[in-house]
Amino acid sequence: MLRRPLRGPRTPLPSTLCLSIAAIPAVLFLLLSCSSLSFPPSVPTPPSSPPSLPSDRRTGHREVPITASTVLPSSSIRQACSATRFPDACERTLSRAPPDPHPTPADLIRLAIDAAAASLRTARSTADSILASAGGDPKLTNAARNCVEFLGLSAYRLEMSSDSETIGTRVKDARAWLSAGLTYQYDCWSALKYVNTTDRIGAAMTFLDSLMVLTSNALAMAFALDRFGGDTGSWRPPQTERDGLDAEPRPWKRSVRPVRFRRGFDGLQPDVVVCKDPAEGCLGSVQEAVDSAPESGSKPFVIRIKEGVYEEIVKVPAAKRNVVFLGDGMGKTVITGSLNVQMVGVSTYNTATV
Repeated sequence: MLRRPLRGPRTPLPSTLCLSIAAIPAVLFLLLSCSSLSFPPSVPTPPSSPPSLPSDRRTGHREVPITASTVLPSSSIRQACSATRFPDACERTLSRAPPDPHPTPADLIRLAIDAAAASLRTARSTADSILASAGGDPKLTNAARNCVEFLGLSAYRLEMSSDSETIGTRVKDARAWLSAGLTYQYDCWSALKYVNTTDRIGAAMTFLDSLMVLTSNALAMAFALDRFGGDTGSWRPPQTERDGLDAEPRPWKRSVRPVRFRRGFDGLQPDVVVCKDPAEGCLGSVQEAVDSAPESGSKPFVIRIKEGVYEEIVKVPAAKRNVVFLGDGMGKTVITGSLNVQMVGVSTYNTATV
């Protein structure tokens, strides 16, 4: 007969353990109940830096966002902006302008130029401020001084291109001047790039990025008007050689005439004469002759520079149009400024004699 093994007396469980075991079902019940409740979604923390911005694949410049208006762009604005490299910025810019139910392509281009000109005024003020605070830093002083000059030239070109007659009947001139204005803006950006050691310079370069976006859009629309005509529905984005542009026929090139003196150099009559001998009754410096030229001249202003070596730096302001230098030949009429980049405060741009 089998016998069960004898067991010792049972030891009672501690009261605390009994309470813990008994509490398990209650805890599970609470957890299940809480999981069935709905909580509002968590609000994401704003990023410490702005998100990445789209950039142009050729230059790497970012499309800096412009404060958007609540006004939705009209169909004419969308069609015109489709011809630009930065259509979103274009639509935001033009939508902020006073509403016009039937804007012409020239009207839209003028609005784009006006927006670029307004931003350009801010950029010039910033460059002036940087120059004023440059102190004894020769590199920063020179870069800021060049930047101020570049932006002044850019403003002059944008003003020329925004004329109603220019956009309406001389759109090729508008294209050339807008292109020059954009180049001057990039030159300012490039000058600051080499002295970008502070947040202030970096912020100025970022603003110049946004300025170049506005000017680029105006230029692209001027090109589209010149190439495709006044129907904005047929406008297309600008192309380059990478897009196979050289393989396409470009009939607009046939209308471009080379610029040359049709009468030849022998037919040029000097308006003033520069020479080394004051007894001849001529001007003593080339700069003096340039200063005597009229501004915005419609015909060539010919400066005859007789044989000699003229040691001077000649500045021809942008407003002095159609100025012609006529010397006595290579090696006979020489203008020399003797500037080089080894000098303090002189960049490659500053080494030009004329």
